[in-house]
Amino acid sequence: MERLSPNTLQLEGLIASLPLLLQTTAGQLEALSLLLRSCTNPVENDGDLQGRMALIDALYACATDVEHFAAQCAERVADRVHEYEMKHLRMPDVSPGEALSVLMKERGIRQVDLQHIATQSVISDIINGKRAMNVSQIKGLARFFRVPVDMFIGQS
Repeated sequence: MERLSPNTLQLEGLIASLPLLLQTTAGQLEALSLLLRSCTNPVENDGDLQGRMALIDALYACATDVEHFAAQCAERVADRVHEYEMKHLRMPDVSPGEALSVLMKERGIRQVDLQHIATQSVISDIINGKRAMNVSQIKGLARFFRVPVDMFIGQS
């Protein structure tokens, strides 16, 4: 008689409970599927844009820090929003400091979260228009926020 391995027994148990498992988790799986599509699919129209913006806020509200799964999802959704806005919306000319301030508010980032790029006092000075960004800061912020460096180049 062939002896079943523990993995085989576990798989048999999974297979036996699969209908109940799928039935009870169907709603959660649908919600997760929608979340993943929101992270990867392009924004289709202004209505979708508004929904994605609300989703970003809700995800950041659930996140405990920038490494949290919800924050990572919010970043991906924000990337899709940014792509749509760059393609479809005329962005007003803003200073690099204003752009930084908006990105920080939009994504729930605090000055201390950017300490690997610049000190809190330097970030504060940039936001308040008292200091211009240097090349290293521009590159670091563009990489951190996943935006073009052009966003941080311009009038200070």
